[in-house]
Amino acid sequence: MSPECHQLYLLLSACQGNWRNSVHISTDTPGYLLSEDRDGQPIVMAVEQFQQLTGEQIDPTECCGQLTEDAFKSLYSQYLLWTMPSSEADPLAALCQSTSTAF
Repeated sequence: MSPECHQLYLLLSACQGNWRNSVHISTDTPGYLLSEDRDGQPIVMAVEQFQQLTGEQIDPTECCGQLTEDAFKSLYSQYLLWTMPSSEADPLAALCQSTSTAF
């Protein structure tokens, strides 16, 4: 399975198969979708990638919640501190590529 499809599977599993059950993280790009797996680990996918893989258009107002990028970093600050390989890395991009493996 390709990493992109695996990330899509993880996200949809975490949000019960409906992207509307995820939280939209707003950034300079179209943003990211956030959910958590059964262990509380964040599952993140770029909206652009989700739309390419599914053909669905994401309306952030239909998500169950919305966060800014700064609010996400604040909410997950301790998690990011322990899991990110470098403080210089973009945490959202890194989480999108991590699938279920550790950094």
